[in-house]
Amino acid sequence: MKVDVIKGSQFLVTPQLTLNRPVVTHGRKNRKQLLRELATAVDELRQDAREKGIDKVPMREINAAVAAARRPQKTIKRPIK
Repeated sequence: MKVDVIKGSQFLVTPQLTLNRPVVTHGRKNRKQLLRELATAVDELRQDAREKGIDKVPMREINAAVAAARRPQKTIKRPIK
């Protein structure tokens, strides 16, 4: 999980998922098994969110968190090619 501080005591929690590309593209059986494991992991994340009460976050709060996370990106100046 990646955790960012948005404002004061507000946090943005983002699940991080890493897939091994050869495992996904190598064989059908491995791919199907990987997708089953992924579905199980997503179900566990959803259940965890339900238990913590963060599955009912209003869109206003989600949009505010996304906007706050994107703000620093807008101020980065990139060199001209």
